[in-house]
Parts: sequence; structure tokens; C-alpha cells
Amino acid sequence: MRLSHYALALTIILLAITGYLAWEAQEEAKGARKELELVRKQQAAHEAAMPLKPVTVAELPPPPTPSVPPLAGSSLMPGAPVALPSPPAAAAPLTDLQKQILGMPVFAKVVESHTDQGFAVINAGKDKQITPGMKFDVRRGNGLVGRVSVGETIEAAEAVVDIDSSIVIPGVRIETGDELILPVRK
Repeated sequence: MRLSHYALALTIILLAITGYLAWEAQEEAKGARKELELVRKQQAAHEAAMPLKPVTVAELPPPPTPSVPPLAGSSLMPGAPVALPSPPAAAAPLTDLQKQILGMPVFAKVVESHTDQGFAVINAGKDKQITPGMKFDVRRGNGLVGRVSVGETIEAAEAVVDIDSSIVIPGVRIETGDELILPVRK
């Protein structure tokens, strides 16, 4: 009889400990969600307070073509034969590295970029087996603009990634819509 009492008591203690640990894990997950929500609200308030969106290199207009006044004795004088400009050169062929970058499948996309604070939110999470510490290259077009690593905040369908400021190209910001690919071997 005594042995069965000890076994029953031990079973009850183990159930209590398991229940407590499950409750604690749920509370921690709630805290992480609240923290992510707070960071999003702070970022929205910060973006609303900023007067202008910074201009990235891709948004700059092309430089104007300078107009050269006609010089004496040049072919630009009135009545002189006019040389038509040559057609624009075809786009340079892609390098092997660019082909490799374009050939990589998209793992996730950036849905929110908080470059000033050093992080971004991606549209992949536990559903794609994302784990803390995973590293990804960030692709825009046929080039790389930076590298990120997955942080501790991972939800079912999204995760927070830390932007590696030592890898991001100077003057280029990781933006919404950029694609995450597995790191490229150079």
C-alpha cells in the first residue's frame, strides 16, 4: 500500500510541475507578442513623426543630359551634317554571381523594415521551421543588399530578424518587399 501512495504522490507532483511549466510558456509567448506589438506601435509613431522618407538610390531620377552649345568649327554649326546619337548600349550580361543570386528560391519577404532600429519583420515563422540564429541574404533584383539573422521573436507566420549592419551596403536600406534567400556562396 505504501508504495502505491508514493507513486500517486509522485504522479501528482509531476502533473503539477508540468502544468506550471506549460502555463509559464504560454505567459512568455503572450509577453513576446505584446513586446512585438509595442515595437510596431513605437515604429509607427516614429515613422509618423518623421517629415520625409529617405530617398534610396533606386528612387533617384536619372541625371539630366548636359546640353553643349555649338562651337565654331564643330559639326554642331548650322548647316553641318548632324550625327545621330548611337542607340543605348544593351544591358551588360549577368555575371555568374548574379545568375546564382537570381536562381536562389525566395524563402521569405520583408513585410516591415525598421532599419533605424536595426531589425525587420519577415513573412515566415514557425510554419517554415524558422529558428533563432538562422542567417539569410537579402536580395533586391539581381543583387544583394544585406544580410539578416533571425532573432528570438518568432510567431507562427512571421518573425523578427536583426539586420547585420556590417554586411548592409552603405547608403542602401533594407526595404519592404526585399526577398530573403539562403546565404550565397561567393
